[in-house]
Amino acid sequence: MKNIMLIAAMITTAVVFANATMPQTSACKSCCQAQGCKAAKTKYIGKDAAIAAALAHAGLARNAVRDLKCELDRENGVMVYEVEFESGLFDYEYDIDATTGKILKSKKELD
Repeated sequence: MKNIMLIAAMITTAVVFANATMPQTSACKSCCQAQGCKAAKTKYIGKDAAIAAALAHAGLARNAVRDLKCELDRENGVMVYEVEFESGLFDYEYDIDATTGKILKSKKELD
């Protein structure tokens, strides 16, 4: 319970400070035109907040990981940050909701 509260506090703090909008890419523009959405006005938590959420869930500090990657992508109609990194003998993968910061998927595998 203590860890969940800590993670929630970290995500909330990161969201408040990130509060940035993501620019539309050409792929996003064509997707939005087809679906009639307004992604340019959607506020995303930002890469730093997504990384912070994944690291907090894994219980790791940023300096304890290597090969850190974070990309904005669409999964099943939802914009997510895909966060991947390695630490020790393990590979970690996360899908973080780009608007709420909620962890949608997490995976930890032995490398």
